[in-house]
Amino acid sequence: MGIDKKSLLNWVGGKRLLRKVIEPLIPKDITSYIEPFGGGAWVLLYKEKWADLEIYNDLDGRLVNLFRMVKYHPNALKEELNYLLGSREMFLQFLNGTFITELQRAAQFYFLITRSFGGRGKTFGVAKCSHGGAAKSHKNSFEKIDAIHERLDKVMIENLDFEKLIKQYDQEKAFFYCDPPYTQGCGYEVVSTKAFDHKRLREVLGNVKGRFLLSYNDSPEIRELYKDFEMIAVERLNGINNREGMKKNKMYKELLIANYPIKELYNG
Repeated sequence: MGIDKKSLLNWVGGKRLLRKVIEPLIPKDITSYIEPFGGGAWVLLYKEKWADLEIYNDLDGRLVNLFRMVKYHPNALKEELNYLLGSREMFLQFLNGTFITELQRAAQFYFLITRSFGGRGKTFGVAKCSHGGAAKSHKNSFEKIDAIHERLDKVMIENLDFEKLIKQYDQEKAFFYCDPPYTQGCGYEVVSTKAFDHKRLREVLGNVKGRFLLSYNDSPEIRELYKDFEMIAVERLNGINNREGMKKNKMYKELLIANYPIKELYNG
């Protein structure tokens, strides 16, 4: 299975463009790999296995439900998606409809994210070529579902607040990859960037027994919060966050922060 198929959906703040930078920074001697802010699981799915115990967590129940359906009921999910069209009318029906079963809700959520502009699930994705927007092929989606179903075989899927999750699974050889809502940029459905408690996350991570790697937007606030930890400044191409008046593909500055040595690994 190619790595390209190990990505189920685009997600706001997803780490598709930073996976290759993050991968060599993750320790090899860990016994557990935990993502408190799993999102689209771009980093988790980048490798066949990170550790003996792997945990995906997100506070957004829609994401958690989708990954659970992919893990436990992939064929039923594909059957739900099989006859859906890249149709504006159908998109609006799904956007405004109520779906009762967990399987229906997973199909609704997946359809809206994959057929919308920028993966936001709000606006119909107008396509100007045959492989973009709402014109995407279902065949590719089914291949992804099959590939990720196998990858999630032994992955635990949680739906907890980050503090409860980290304290529950923390131990000496635990590793936490954290990709929380940024202080600037796109908001999230469950928690807006303004509502997220960045200081609480800093306090929790400052007391873990294990190791953590944290990705954040590069801002004075974050640099001050994590001044006692190793920090690397990185850049990636900007995506959906482009604003009017900004040049397309402008570089976006981010920080990688850890409670273990990462500068040497990064430079190497």
